[in-house]
Amino acid sequence: MHALLRRTAAGLAFGMLTVSAFGQEAASAPPPQITLGEIIEQGGSPMYFIVALSFVAFFLIVFYLLSIRAGALYPKAFLRQAEDAAGAGDADALRTLCAENDSAAARVIGAAAEHVIGDAAASYSAVRDAVEDEGARQAGLLWQRIQYLLDVAVIAPMVGLLGTVLGMMRAFAGLEVGVSIANKADALASGIGQAMYTTAGGLVVGIGSMVVYALFRGWVNRHIGQLELACNRVIRRLVSQG
Repeated sequence: MHALLRRTAAGLAFGMLTVSAFGQEAASAPPPQITLGEIIEQGGSPMYFIVALSFVAFFLIVFYLLSIRAGALYPKAFLRQAEDAAGAGDADALRTLCAENDSAAARVIGAAAEHVIGDAAASYSAVRDAVEDEGARQAGLLWQRIQYLLDVAVIAPMVGLLGTVLGMMRAFAGLEVGVSIANKADALASGIGQAMYTTAGGLVVGIGSMVVYALFRGWVNRHIGQLELACNRVIRRLVSQG
């Protein structure tokens, strides 16, 4: 009897050790990895649209970095030449110089030169009022330019939400009567996967675009201030020599 109990206890101990070892092996096994391509494929059409929006956001960011900068908005070389022409009181030369330059500062200063040519006795306040419209238009163009990035930040999460709804519809449609248990499980997993992937993708693109838009918003504010200072310096010299 004692021998039987010992053999039974030994068997139970061996079984527990076996189960414990199997559990540790299963716990140490790495979880299955899923690639970015598989995520995009499982996300369906909404995910492809989100990927397209991410490329749009990337190209907009590169375009802003190249176009919204001091060298493109108010080049130092142009400002030096404009100050020289304004200091000499040569409004015609200043107008020609502005016409040959494709920058925001050239358009604002060119409006001042046009006003001075039309009225040689114009005061600084009159010239300033004349160029305010052009300055406001240039600032509006800059704000409109970065607005497209904000549009991406708004649209991407909405597309992700659409993918969530479509994924849940797909999951529940797979639970219809007459479908095998295995197919139901696959359909449910596929639908929920699409819902989660599109939601995450839309939020990633939307949040990233919103953060970059906030950075560019401060950047545009700073450049508009610098543009106003540079143009006012040239206009003052032009009017004082008039």
